[in-house]
Amino acid sequence: MPRLRSSLYNRLVTTQTDIPDDEPAAILADAVALAATQAGGTLATMHAEDGTPYVTFVFFHMEPDGGVLFGSALNNQHANNMTATPEVSFLVDNREVIHDDWSKFDRLVVEGRAEAIAQGDTRYPALIEALRSKNAAAARFTEGGALYRIEPHRLVLMQGLTRRKRVLDLAHTAMHEHAVSSAAP
Repeated sequence: MPRLRSSLYNRLVTTQTDIPDDEPAAILADAVALAATQAGGTLATMHAEDGTPYVTFVFFHMEPDGGVLFGSALNNQHANNMTATPEVSFLVDNREVIHDDWSKFDRLVVEGRAEAIAQGDTRYPALIEALRSKNAAAARFTEGGALYRIEPHRLVLMQGLTRRKRVLDLAHTAMHEHAVSSAAP
């Protein structure tokens, strides 16, 4: 059964809106559309020193494949954490709607592995330009520090007040061909 996307998603999603919502293309399109509406997100890492969680806000850009680009100053806490343990989570949400209509509160969690992209890497120019296209200030900040890309293993999309989670498991599938849809307990 196709799901009804909000008017914002309908404007941003470039795929067909009649794709069943548990299809990988629909989950990915909705995730990218939500990410396009937000300048920043919350990066979760593990403290290099003792393994406790650490979260911070970063400006970002989500690529069409679900990869997340963001910058970091050199040698700050989250950069040191990612060097020690590159597995991260990244939260994108539209919490600004909560005061007006809680039912439109959408969340996306990207679980994956962060990789520092050196300026000499052949991918760097295209990736920094993608970040710049969304947020010029983030790109300028990144050029003075480090560019990171989260290679997504899993995308978890929760929309509105439903307890249902739409999960795109990229770690165990080739070319984004499989999605697992589940309900929260």
